[in-house]
Amino acid sequence: MNILQILLFITPSIFGICIASIFKILNEKISTILVGTILGLSIATTITFVLSTITPLSPSLVWIEVIIFSLISAICIYKGAWKEWKKLTFDKYAGICLLLTLLLFSIIAPKLLIPKDDGIYTGIVNAYGDVGWHMSNITMFVEGQSTPPENPILAGTRLTYPFLSNFFSAMLLTAETPITEKGIAADTNFASSVTLPAILLIPLTLTLLYTIGREYSRGNKKVGLVVLLLFLFGGATLGWTRLPADFKESNVSTIEFFKQLPQRDYSGVGTDTDGFHFLNPTTSLLLPQRSFLFGMPIAFAILILLKPTKKEKKNKSAYIIAGILAGILPLFHAHTTVALVPVITILFLINPNIHWIYFILPAMAIGLPEVMYYARGEQEQGSFLRFAPRWMAGDMNFVWYWIKNTGLLIPTTILGLFLKKPPKELKILAISGLILLVASNIFLFAPWAWDNFKLIVFWLIFSLPLIAWVAVHYMQKERPILLRIFVGFLITIHMLSAGLDIVKLTLPTARTWQEWNTEDIEVAKKITATTKAGESIATAPIHNSPVVLSGRPHFLGYTAHIWSHGGNPAPREKALKALFENGTIGANSPTHILIGPAERREYKITIQDEWEKVFEHNNYSLYTLPPIIQDISK
Repeated sequence: MNILQILLFITPSIFGICIASIFKILNEKISTILVGTILGLSIATTITFVLSTITPLSPSLVWIEVIIFSLISAICIYKGAWKEWKKLTFDKYAGICLLLTLLLFSIIAPKLLIPKDDGIYTGIVNAYGDVGWHMSNITMFVEGQSTPPENPILAGTRLTYPFLSNFFSAMLLTAETPITEKGIAADTNFASSVTLPAILLIPLTLTLLYTIGREYSRGNKKVGLVVLLLFLFGGATLGWTRLPADFKESNVSTIEFFKQLPQRDYSGVGTDTDGFHFLNPTTSLLLPQRSFLFGMPIAFAILILLKPTKKEKKNKSAYIIAGILAGILPLFHAHTTVALVPVITILFLINPNIHWIYFILPAMAIGLPEVMYYARGEQEQGSFLRFAPRWMAGDMNFVWYWIKNTGLLIPTTILGLFLKKPPKELKILAISGLILLVASNIFLFAPWAWDNFKLIVFWLIFSLPLIAWVAVHYMQKERPILLRIFVGFLITIHMLSAGLDIVKLTLPTARTWQEWNTEDIEVAKKITATTKAGESIATAPIHNSPVVLSGRPHFLGYTAHIWSHGGNPAPREKALKALFENGTIGANSPTHILIGPAERREYKITIQDEWEKVFEHNNYSLYTLPPIIQDISK
C-alpha cells in the first residue's frame, strides 16, 4: 500500500465523517465514523467515475480527488465538525467489535488474491471463479473504459452489472502503479486492489450491523452483539453434523484433524447435494461478491439514518444523506436496492412525516438514471423474475429443508412478532425480511437459482435484530439458569457450521487455488503493451485467461458468468468454435486471437495464413485478425 492508496481511503472517509458530524445526524462516535466512511467512499467513487467519462482514470485524477476532499474536510473541521464529533457519546462495544473484526479480516481477506513466486492464487474457494470476472472489470477501468462501460467478457455489449465497487478497486490499482504508455506497469500488484477494500469494509459492515441491532432495539447493546455473531458465523445450521463422519474418515488424531480441517464447506455450497444452500454471508458474499462490500454498508447506513424515533426529533439532514446514499446504491449493488424497497416502504407508511420528502427527492434524482441504465441492458427476455416455488429444495421436505439451513431462526422470528414487548422497529425489519423470504421461495430473480440467496440474505439481516432480542430476552438474569444455558447453547449451534469454515480460513494449512501462473501474468502484460484499449480478443471461454489481467475485453469470456448475468453466450460459442477451427466467424469478429494451453485443449486449431502474429511467449501466441471482419457491434 503506497501513500496515494492510503489517502484514497482516508480523505473521503474524513470528509464523510465531517459531514455526518457537522449535520448532527448521529449521536455516537463509532456510528458516525462508520456511516461517514461509507458515505465518503461511495460519493468519492461515484464522482470519480463520472469524471472518468470525461478524462481517463489516472493517478493525477486520483490526486485531484484526494486534494479536493482534503480541502472540504479542512473547511468542515474549521466550521465545527471536530467540536461536534467530540460531543458524541462513545460505545466501547462498537469499538471492540470494529477492532476484533478488523483483526480477523486482516488475516482472512488477504487470501482473496495471494501473490506467490509462481503466480497469483486465491484461498477463498467461493472466489475462485468470481475473481476473474472482477479483475477483468478492474483492469478494463484502469486501461480506459468506454462510456457506458463495456462488458469485459462479451465485447461490444453494455455492462449491466453493478460496477462501482470494482471501479473503486480500479482507483486503488491506478493509485498504486502509474499506467505507462505500454499499459499496466511490470511491478503492478493486482492483489492489493482486491484485498484492501475487503480488509477495511467487511469490519465496517459487521460493526454497522451491530449498530442496527443496538439502534433498532432502542439501545440494547447485547442485541447488537448477538446480531453480529449470528451473521458473522451464520450459515447452513446443521451442516456441522457432517463433521463426525469426516473425522472418522480422516484416521488422524483430534488435534491433527482440527489443524487441517477438510475442504468441505460445512456452511454449505450452492451445489451442495445434501441440500445445504444457506451459505455463510461473509465467505459467500462479502468476500467473493465484491458488490456487497459497498452494497451492504450503504444499506445499513440508510437503515440507521431512517430509524424511527419515539418523538421524531430526527433532523432533515439524516433524510437527505440517506436519500443520497439510496440514490447512488443501484450502481454499487442492485440486489441491495431491491431488498431495501419493502423496509423503506413500511418505515414510510408507519411514519409519513414531511421529512420524507428530503429522502425521496435525492434518492429519485440520483437513483432513477441509474435504474434506467439497467433497464436499457441486454438481458435475455425471461431470464429474470420467473415462477419457481420452493427455491432449491427440490424433492426434499420443504420444512425440513429450511430447518437444515436456518435451524430455529424462522420460528424465532415468528415468535418475536407475536410477543408484545419487542420494539415495533424490530418487527418492521422482520416483516420486511419475511416478505423477501416468501418472495424468494415463489419466484427466481436471476437465471441461476442460488442467486436468490442475494435477496434471502436480507431476510436474515432484517430478522436477526428481532431474533437477537428474543434470545437476549430469555437470557436475562431473572430467567432460570437452565433456560439461559439452553438459549446460549442454541446460539452456539447456529454458529458452529460457519465457525468451522471461518476458522479453517485462518489456518496456515488452508488450501489455495492458482488463478494465474507467472507466464499468464507476463502474457497479460504483453497483450496490454501490443494492443489498444477496447480491442477485443478471442480466447477459450474460461474464467482465468491471461486476458483478464490485460484490460482488454474478451470476445467471449466465461459463459457461466454471462448466463448468470442474463446474457446468452450460445451464438458466440458457435462463432468462436468456427474461428478457432476454420478461421471463419461471419459478420462479427474480435480484433485479436490468443492461442495458449486452454485454447489447444478446447479446439482443433487451424492457424490461418492471414492471421498476423503479434508476439509469441512460451506457450502463447497472439495474432491480429484481418480487419475486414472486425465488426462486433451486434
